[in-house]
Amino acid sequence: ACAIGQASAALFAQHAVGRSPGDLEAALGSIRHWLKDGGALPDWPQFGTIAGAREYHARHGAITLAWLAALEALSTMAKPG
Repeated sequence: ACAIGQASAALFAQHAVGRSPGDLEAALGSIRHWLKDGGALPDWPQFGTIAGAREYHARHGAITLAWLAALEALSTMAKPG
């Protein structure tokens, strides 16, 4: 899971700058759809480089972790107090 998570996080970090929380939510939704239902490859640059990891269901959490963490951090920053 570490290598897959690191690869996914690297893809996230390379291409997340300048994207809105809505963009990140949409990307996460497409990643989840791709993982669960075998939908189209997510529209995120270079995501195909980790496409083989979809077959390892126990690693799906590692694939989505960077998007979830960023969205959590952004939601915390937006809250007053």
